[in-house]
Amino acid sequence: MSNLMTASVAASDRADAGLPTTHGWIAAFLAAGVLGAGIAVASALVAGIPWVSAIAALALLAVYTVFMLFVLPRLLGREAGGMGALELVTMVITVLVVALLTALVPWMAMLQFWVFPLLWTLAASTRVAVIASFVSAAAIFAALLPWTGGGSWAVMALVQGASFVSAVVLGLWISAISRYGSERDVLVAELTAAQSELASLHHDAGAMSERERLAAEMHDTIAQSLAGTVMLAQRARRELAEGALSLSTLELVEEAAQAALAETRELVAGGAPASVGVGGLAEALRTVVARAVRETGLDVELVTSAVPPLDREAEVALLRCAQEGLSNARRHSGARRVEVTLAERHGVVEVTVRDDGVGFDGTASAHGFGIEGLRARLSALGGSLEVDGTPGAATVRAGVPATVGRS
Repeated sequence: MSNLMTASVAASDRADAGLPTTHGWIAAFLAAGVLGAGIAVASALVAGIPWVSAIAALALLAVYTVFMLFVLPRLLGREAGGMGALELVTMVITVLVVALLTALVPWMAMLQFWVFPLLWTLAASTRVAVIASFVSAAAIFAALLPWTGGGSWAVMALVQGASFVSAVVLGLWISAISRYGSERDVLVAELTAAQSELASLHHDAGAMSERERLAAEMHDTIAQSLAGTVMLAQRARRELAEGALSLSTLELVEEAAQAALAETRELVAGGAPASVGVGGLAEALRTVVARAVRETGLDVELVTSAVPPLDREAEVALLRCAQEGLSNARRHSGARRVEVTLAERHGVVEVTVRDDGVGFDGTASAHGFGIEGLRARLSALGGSLEVDGTPGAATVRAGVPATVGRS
């Protein structure tokens, strides 16, 4: 019965605490009914209570039991937060029945252990629960008065007053605990929702970052190769129109397409086309420059000097910058001569691409994947990217600290 008392008194406000389970309440109520029947029979057998009173109490208890077994599932199946007519009628009937039972058999006053928890559970607020508890205690006291003799009414008043105060104190205390538990449940639910939202944001941020990485890689590799393929195809068309189409031009078209295909396969496989082989950055720059010369016919000079070894990511970033500079010179500037330089200056390994074309708007270029993506990549490595679109000396200079060594 202690579990019943704890669970039911906790409901000082139905919005603060959920009702106990229907099965638990019914089991507790049946136990109370059996106890009440036992008290009635024992009072008649031992305490000399008239059998008429005992039988009347048993009949009233049986009717009340049937009523509660019919009503309890409906009461406990309702949503918390309000008190309707059914709750009010049940509270009134309960108080009257226990008072009448006490008037018939005084020992039935012990059923208060059932009355107080039920009243606190059904009450819509703490104020209603306190008032209902007071009315119940007063009704039982009035029912006990005919059984008192001499000054024993004062003792009964003291007992009922103590019962009322105990019910209120226990109800308020457990209600506070229940309210704290409800608030904690709300906080836990909010925290769980916040964690789910944060996980979703992290997932979205990761997906966005991956999309940006792939976009940058595609711009720096596949897009460059396809742009070269387009230019070679245009060159082949001009040669065909002039009746001078050469096998070497078609071979270059095929080579550029194969390079684009290989880079695409690497991206699809989850990698990032690096184009930096065992020969290091200097050898990779020679390959890129040679390819630009074959495809465009530009006069490209490569000047390299000894530089400290860098890790793969730094070498790839510098190589991409060289490819971007050569691409700008080939597509936009109308340059005739391009100079690519690899050197170390003041502890910084730099790759510089300078052409003698008409120049370009460096600010406008920053809006694309090329310059902006390269600048972000170099910044992550502690490096920088300088762009100067001055006609006749357009320059793209990328640098990373020489301390970014191989791991």
